[in-house]
Amino acid sequence: MFVIDLPIRFMFALFVFTLGGWIGWLGIILVLLRLFGVIDWPWWLAALPLEYGVIYCLYMTIDGALYRAGLKKVGGYARFTSFENREAEEAFKLSQMGSDAYIAEKEAELAPKIAAIAAEARARREGK
Repeated sequence: MFVIDLPIRFMFALFVFTLGGWIGWLGIILVLLRLFGVIDWPWWLAALPLEYGVIYCLYMTIDGALYRAGLKKVGGYARFTSFENREAEEAFKLSQMGSDAYIAEKEAELAPKIAAIAAEARARREGK
């Protein structure tokens, strides 16, 4: 099932990349302009955004397959931008601490940041 799943994932990713993003639409438009003779670019240049999409989707499909097979860990960027992990962690903390203690901890955590932003705003206002 794992090997059968890869081409399906690749085709889905390519379809979403091509029709769901501006790079894919740019490639479609450039190929159509070349097809109708509006631009006289070489075919490889007109199709370059679509070629990039194929390479990108192939890379992401292989990367995802390696991750699902357990041969690769999640990268730093994916870990940093993953909303679910941080949300789950915060929900767990809330359930363990109780709402009053959680709010007090967050206020203590954010108070220095808020004070620094307010001090910077005051300094800018006084500097003008």
